[in-house]
Amino acid sequence: MLYKKERPAILMLNDGRYFEGIGFGATKKVHGEIVFTTITGAGYNETLTDPSYKGQIVVMTHPLIGNYGVPAWEKDEAGIWKYFESDSIKLNGLIVNECCKNPSHYECVKTLNEFLLEEDVPGIEWIDTRAITKILREEGVKLGLLAVHNPGEEPDLKKLKEEASQIEDPNLRHLASEVSTTEVMHYIPQNPQGRVVVLDMGVKYNILRQLLKRKLEVIVVPYNYTYKKIMDLTPTGVFISNGPGDPAIYHNAISVSKKLIENNIPTMGICLGNQILAIAAGGSSYKLKYGHRGGNKTVINPKSNKCYITSQNHGFCVRDFENGGFVEFLKNIDDQSNEGLIHISKPVFAVQFHPEASPGPLDSLYLFDKFLQYMGIK
Repeated sequence: MLYKKERPAILMLNDGRYFEGIGFGATKKVHGEIVFTTITGAGYNETLTDPSYKGQIVVMTHPLIGNYGVPAWEKDEAGIWKYFESDSIKLNGLIVNECCKNPSHYECVKTLNEFLLEEDVPGIEWIDTRAITKILREEGVKLGLLAVHNPGEEPDLKKLKEEASQIEDPNLRHLASEVSTTEVMHYIPQNPQGRVVVLDMGVKYNILRQLLKRKLEVIVVPYNYTYKKIMDLTPTGVFISNGPGDPAIYHNAISVSKKLIENNIPTMGICLGNQILAIAAGGSSYKLKYGHRGGNKTVINPKSNKCYITSQNHGFCVRDFENGGFVEFLKNIDDQSNEGLIHISKPVFAVQFHPEASPGPLDSLYLFDKFLQYMGIK
């Protein structure tokens, strides 16, 4: 039973199944691809602002979200937002078992509910996230809608069901263009020892922080920058970023990557960047049943048998890139899918997971140092 001030909310799957709950955040209706992440209760601010979640309604499997609130929008010495992975919430909607209303943390300036309200993003709580996760795990990700109504308003389930049945897959859109920078961004640390151009497909801020931490000048360019325009910036190396959507439709980034490989330009890719480089090498992409999203995903080096606990957020993967001169140097220990590729003779490599974490473990920060080595920087 809802109290008078509580807002009824509905999560409607495109097959007609639905879940009732209580709304928080914005009072509105959104469509999207429904996915789940196993990230812990520490990491929701980074998850909310991760550009790779564009077009998605995200289920948090951790039972209580928001217990330390939301920090202020503060910039670091480089001019990058300190506590977030982009300049706004990027996911379409949030699904939690319980949203904490009384957070406690010395850096907290607002609640999760207030954050979503400010950003005009709806959320739903007091909903069986375990049941939803089981559906997604067993049947694959679903399209659907999340509708948060005004107090006392009766949801029109028939109308919502009809609307949900006609939702278009957001992966058909060029999602990277919706989250990429529209202008060139320039970050210069003290005494830079190299210059990296980042092709922004939806880059997370902690990637920029990790590059700057290593005394690299960073130039972030829009998703549609050509190879010539990138090379006119005289980079020491090029970085292909993470981002949302289907890698196969990002033709410019694939074209750029082909030329980077062909011309022996030191290059690193993360997540979507791994997929784009693989396709550029002649490989192909495919969609995972329910994706890899969480902060405790194990990858293994098949040669050394050394394992790493990683942070992941992707719904696509790659294969058949070996004819382009690449070999697999990391794979997923659960389903054997690709987690990293490296060229046998050229300074080009990429990983499918997020070594920069934020949120998640820091096991794989060494990969940024590997990029330095490929650029000839000690």
